[in-house]
Amino acid sequence: MLGVSVDEAAGAEQDQRPRANWKSWAGAALGLVVLGLAAWGLNKIAGQVTMAQVMAEIQATPPHLIVFAASSTALSYVVLIGYDWFATRHLGYKIGWPTLAAASFSSFTISHTLGVTVLTGGTVRYRIYTRVGVRAADIAMIVLLCGWTFWLGIIFVAGLGLIVAPDLAAPIRAWMPPQAEEWTGALLLGGVAAYTVLTSLWKHEFKLWRYRFALPDGKQTLQQIAIGTLDLALAGGALYILLLPVAGVPDLLTFLVIYAVAMVSGALAHAPGGLGVFELVVVGLMPEAEKAGVLAAVALFRILYTFIPFTLGSSLFAILELRALRAARAAQTNAAMQAAAPVLPANSH
Repeated sequence: MLGVSVDEAAGAEQDQRPRANWKSWAGAALGLVVLGLAAWGLNKIAGQVTMAQVMAEIQATPPHLIVFAASSTALSYVVLIGYDWFATRHLGYKIGWPTLAAASFSSFTISHTLGVTVLTGGTVRYRIYTRVGVRAADIAMIVLLCGWTFWLGIIFVAGLGLIVAPDLAAPIRAWMPPQAEEWTGALLLGGVAAYTVLTSLWKHEFKLWRYRFALPDGKQTLQQIAIGTLDLALAGGALYILLLPVAGVPDLLTFLVIYAVAMVSGALAHAPGGLGVFELVVVGLMPEAEKAGVLAAVALFRILYTFIPFTLGSSLFAILELRALRAARAAQTNAAMQAAAPVLPANSH
């Protein structure tokens, strides 16, 4: 549970103005490196696959697989509402499901496409949540909690996949020590377990400038892991369904590890939707899979998971903004009419 007064919130917001530091410069440099590697890798892939081959693979994709993938995508966006539900409940807010769904769908669909989640998704959440009484100082914490739920799911799935199905790409296994994948998976799962134990035992609040906050407890952390894992499984499962006709694709659990790595790499690159980086990682970590088929599946996945939801989410956000603008104008008009109305003298009889 978090608490902060209005004056404190204003002070916290003023103190937390974005400032350039070594971390931001390092993040930008890392993003440029990842983008450079992606450009190099895609250039190599482009010499092996033609656009005509990719288009032929797209046209050959069975329609029922596209329907199944679209259904898995829709379910993943339903699960994404759980991110905002968890974050707002942890902060002590009880917000109705329609508002949660609108904020979650609009923010995630826009940030998935445009990237820079803190700016794009944070702005959308700010516009929607402040109208229902969420303090401005809490918006950043909502974004942070949603992001941490995502990372917990990524780490848990990657750790589990590396232990149960340690079958990543041959180029990686060639230079990795024996059983390195299993040890890495054990390290990831151990980190998740250690954090869960810590949150179960830690009862103290943290203070950042004037803003006080508490970590989710052990039970809430397990909820975060469950939400993040289910989201990753449904989103990655949608792409896996589209990859079913492609020869050389690994088992589902191994693929979910590859999907997690691709998602993280795209996020580090700060490219809109991880464009280019995501494709490179998926293709590069499945060297035995037919590249034209993989790129065709990824293209269909982007349409189902990114572009169509972006159109719907941005339209929903525009409608909400238009309604809010009309409501504000109506309130101003009513206030002006009341102020201009003549005051009738009191009846003395």
